[in-house]
Amino acid sequence: MYKTMNKKTLLALFCCSALGLTACNDDNNSDQTTSTEKVTEPTLISFAKLPVATYAAGPDSGNAVSGANGIYPPFKGQPVQGFSAALKNDDGSYMAMSDNGFGTQDNSADYLLRIYKLKADFKTKTKGTGQVAVQSFIQLRDPNKLIPFEIVNGNSAERLLTGADFDPESMQRAADGSYWIGDEFGPYLLHFSADGVLLDAPIALPHPFNPAQELRSPQNQFNKANINYVEPLVQQSGGFEGMAMSPDGKYLYPLLEKPLLNDSTGRLLISQFDIQKKAYTGQYYWFALDSKATNIGDFQLFNDKDGIIIERDASQNNLGGYKKLIRIQLNEPKQVVARETLVDLMKIANPNALYGAVREGDIGTGHIFAFPFETIEDVIIENATTLTVLNDNNFPGSSGRNAKLADDNEIIQIRLPKALF
Repeated sequence: MYKTMNKKTLLALFCCSALGLTACNDDNNSDQTTSTEKVTEPTLISFAKLPVATYAAGPDSGNAVSGANGIYPPFKGQPVQGFSAALKNDDGSYMAMSDNGFGTQDNSADYLLRIYKLKADFKTKTKGTGQVAVQSFIQLRDPNKLIPFEIVNGNSAERLLTGADFDPESMQRAADGSYWIGDEFGPYLLHFSADGVLLDAPIALPHPFNPAQELRSPQNQFNKANINYVEPLVQQSGGFEGMAMSPDGKYLYPLLEKPLLNDSTGRLLISQFDIQKKAYTGQYYWFALDSKATNIGDFQLFNDKDGIIIERDASQNNLGGYKKLIRIQLNEPKQVVARETLVDLMKIANPNALYGAVREGDIGTGHIFAFPFETIEDVIIENATTLTVLNDNNFPGSSGRNAKLADDNEIIQIRLPKALF
């Protein structure tokens, strides 16, 4: 934790944090998503992966976890893993946000919440190594004491945020460079400066039918402290998971991961939030889960009404699993959004064998490529025909690609046969 860090570690932390938006690769023209080669079915055109055993500067971590898949704590530094949201930078790099760390509120107090800057040298039909470089990171923190409940590093000056404080699952960047992050525990919206300083107190989610009442989860920090207790209506691990932003930058659309408690309709709540007013508008929509799905992974819009939601089941290492990109359209407020399957992530054409060296036990790497992970949580709309998708590898617990090995952080790019816009 923060109070046990030495000066050398702290210096490394804030050097990396300060570089978060300025460090860049000289090869600014290396974006490999501009090819116009046509395809007749969703096709893998680029592949890269960050090895599971990738660590960044910071205190050793994992003291409250048992480890898995041959990887055991204490971990030397901070694992770079569990990407629950990602954004594209102008230089072709990505900002990838780690989730709460090791899977629960209780075991992640020594995992620091960060947004990492990644540069992928995508393996394509003609070039690329498939390697990913971690260039820098932004450390999320609350030095101005805006969080109204106790946090792990609350008695330190910088108040670095940990996975016991929040579970960040979705992220958007505003025109001023600040970040809006959807937290699963509260659920809350969190607003951070470009260099990771919390700018506003956590913003609670109002009940769509009773705006005076908060929607809370069983992991809500006030509820756990028995402060102004509100009966939870959000499922455990069912808070904000995806969050789209309107193309004009005016609205956020945070989306719950699972239906509300006691809701048998299988619908997920999409709320509208006014960025300038920093307030919910009262408008909302519903997304109806497929009967084979258990939750969603991400939500992005490519115009005012149309977008993409990752829909998935809880399976891993199973080529019969349900993992899809769903194209949606926002209809009238308070109604169910229109939906149609865009890409089956278990059946992607792979004519150029882009996965690379196949290890014994790997699945879904052949001419039909699959993304067989339990948690697929990031989709980026690169252009009208190209999507980038990342997995959350749940370090070190997930083994979707290989039943005997911990998952790497894979980044794939898919070419669509028909343009989105």
